[in-house]
Amino acid sequence: MHKTLIALTFGLLSSVVAAEQMYRWIDDQGVPQFGQQPPEGKAYQRMDISSPPPPGGTLRAPAPLPKSADSEAQAEEDPSTTDEALAAKRAEQCAKIRRNLQTMERNPRLSKTTDDGETVRIGEEERQEMMEQARSDLEEFCN
Repeated sequence: MHKTLIALTFGLLSSVVAAEQMYRWIDDQGVPQFGQQPPEGKAYQRMDISSPPPPGGTLRAPAPLPKSADSEAQAEEDPSTTDEALAAKRAEQCAKIRRNLQTMERNPRLSKTTDDGETVRIGEEERQEMMEQARSDLEEFCN
C-alpha cells in the first residue's frame, strides 16, 4: 500500500515538472504541433507556460453596453431622469471614495493586486499620495 502511494506521489510530481516546458512547431502538412520535446531538424518555438493567477485575484469590470438610439431619444425627452441618475451615481461614487479614504487612513499596511494577479504591499509614500488624491477628489466632486 505504501509503495503504491509513494509511486503515485512521484508520478504526480514528475508530471508537473515535465509539463513546465512546451514547444510548438509546424509539421510537413502545415499543421501546428505541440509537445514537451523540441523536434529534431525543424524550427520550433518555446511556449511560455505561466501559472494562473491566484484565486480571488482581480476581477475586471465588463465592457459598458453600447447606447442605443432609443435610450438617447428617451434621455432627450426626459432630462430630469438623467439628472437624477447622474446625481445618484455621483453620490454612490462619493460614498465609495469616503470609504476608501477611511480604509487608507486606518490601515497603514495596505496591499493591492497587480494585473498579473500578484499581491504587493503599498508603501507609505504611495499610501499618502492615494489619500491626498482621494481628499482632492472629495473636495472637487463631492462638495
